[in-house]
Amino acid sequence: MEEKLKVILVILVIILISLISFGGIYLQKTKFVENIIPDYQLGMDLKGGRLITLKVDTSKNTVIYDKDGKVVDKEGEGTTKKEEPVNPEETLTQENYNKVKKIVQKRLDTMHATDYTIRQNETTGELYVQIPENSNTDLISQYMAIKGKFTVQNENKEVLLNNSHIKKAEVRYSSGTAGTSVYLTIQLNKEGTQIFQDITKNYVTSTDEEGKDNSKKITMKIDESTLLETAFDSEISTGTIQMSIGTASTDSSTLEGYVREATNITVLLNSGELPLTYTVAENRYIMSDITEEMFYIPVAIVGAALLIGLIFLVIKYKKNGLLSAVSLIGFVALLLLVLRYTNVTLTMEGMIAIVIAVVLDFIFTVYLLNLIKHQDSKTAAEASHTFKEALIKTLFIFIPVAITAIILCFAGWLPIYSFGMVAFWGVLLIVLYNLIITRTLVVDTKSK
Repeated sequence: MEEKLKVILVILVIILISLISFGGIYLQKTKFVENIIPDYQLGMDLKGGRLITLKVDTSKNTVIYDKDGKVVDKEGEGTTKKEEPVNPEETLTQENYNKVKKIVQKRLDTMHATDYTIRQNETTGELYVQIPENSNTDLISQYMAIKGKFTVQNENKEVLLNNSHIKKAEVRYSSGTAGTSVYLTIQLNKEGTQIFQDITKNYVTSTDEEGKDNSKKITMKIDESTLLETAFDSEISTGTIQMSIGTASTDSSTLEGYVREATNITVLLNSGELPLTYTVAENRYIMSDITEEMFYIPVAIVGAALLIGLIFLVIKYKKNGLLSAVSLIGFVALLLLVLRYTNVTLTMEGMIAIVIAVVLDFIFTVYLLNLIKHQDSKTAAEASHTFKEALIKTLFIFIPVAITAIILCFAGWLPIYSFGMVAFWGVLLIVLYNLIITRTLVVDTKSK
């Protein structure tokens, strides 16, 4: 009786997993009912993507010079106004074009853009970047074209520190009674450390006799955006610049916003300044070459083949076949759920790996049922021994497949990576799922 209850419980679990995997879980959120199960992460070959074209900025700026040739903000006596290109002619070189491409690629990698392609027109320096369409696409496209010029300036706008003095930027946290604080930390190189130490000695906090602040201050900027304007209380010799982002908070959404802001700044600081100014000339969505009809036809064929296989199990192996068919359906449902929760990006190669995983599980099932039938395993002990024999023999197939899959997971090309990740999860689940679920259904139903 206890074994029957265990089998019924396993079947109910399989039914629940199948309903969640194939149907979803829908809950009321704001005005709409939404599926709380994560969507599949699809590659560009299945979902399409965004094409972003970056062009060298050909515009001109109005620059005002005083009588001594220095740049000033306003026109006045003795000033001269000139129209100068944003990118001077002498900077439009192949070397700078290549630097821009490398920096953009580094930013894409830092922001975890996957399955992207980047091409360059070597004559004009134009960049053509294609990235998957997801929630981060707009942010990624925005940060690709930002120049990212970091400066520490004095009150006369003289640059004291720049990108060349940065060793590394990162986000750090500290917790206190008021909550968690988020910091942007910039670690300077040897030269930058010495310059910054001199800055902290010369630009110190001070007040006049009436208590008013008359400190000499420096300004930290990225392009024209001010990060910080401050003076220093004491000399800093560690070469570390630390800036608080927002205020201490216990609200998770607020902290998430601070972390995102600090992380985006580190992307610019760690990738370096673009040697040229670029603009986003094109930003449009490109449909996948694979239409819904082209996608659903092979899915329908695979589904029909699976159904035929399940019918075959029931007809040939009767009760064990029926239970194994139920187990196989649960395996497919669980594999699809795992791929969704582990955010595996599915390409056509990944879809093929799903089919291979299902076929391998089907082969194991047939092999197990044949052994049970031919060895006349009538008791639970006999069936358990037969199951171990089947699992040990098939491990000689699964282990090389798993090792190959792990190697493919480190591939830099998404189609191969997708295939490797799906194959890895497929083989791992075949072993664990059959060890727990199929064993319970087929072995524990044997009379003792």
